[in-house]
Amino acid sequence: MKKFLLIIVLFSLVSACNKNNQDDCISAYKNKDYITAFALSEKGCIEKNGEACYILANIYYMGLAHQTDHVKAARYYIKSCEIGNGRACYMMGKLYSESRIIPEDIDQSEAYYRKSNKILTKECNAGNPESCLYAGALYLYSKGVPHDTDKALGFFDKSCKMDYASGCYTIGYLLNTGRYSIMKNHDMAASYLNKACRLGYKEACK
Repeated sequence: MKKFLLIIVLFSLVSACNKNNQDDCISAYKNKDYITAFALSEKGCIEKNGEACYILANIYYMGLAHQTDHVKAARYYIKSCEIGNGRACYMMGKLYSESRIIPEDIDQSEAYYRKSNKILTKECNAGNPESCLYAGALYLYSKGVPHDTDKALGFFDKSCKMDYASGCYTIGYLLNTGRYSIMKNHDMAASYLNKACRLGYKEACK
């Protein structure tokens, strides 16, 4: 389940690259033109745009435009988090808890998760559906905050109401499977999954 949600958030459409080229950058990333997205996000990160650094980190993390480089990915996640990107802070919390890329440090992990929670909540309330998805994940997995399935589902639902396919799919999946002691509701699950399908999330159409 954790791997499932991480894949969703990493491949979700990001909201900006920098003030001057955000439309081109979004289009490139969405259309999987990662070479162009890399060039634009690299420029934006130099200009200290947190979203651009976050995209750049994702590209390095997954090897989308160049060979996978987790060291550079972590470096840009840190830079993005310091600028104020909540999803980048979330990723650093994850990386410190896994000990695959950087040495395990639970205190650092929890610190990043707590920081991400504050920023993600603000970003979500400001209308960023991807941030709502990450915020929900914090409560679902008890990362930096107490486990709270109601809050998790609330964030996922808010993401879905912004017509965010990944948010719709996530809450639909949870309601359909009853994971994490969530009460199953197949009718509601079908509604969310159908919306995710209409929004283009192919997995939800099966």
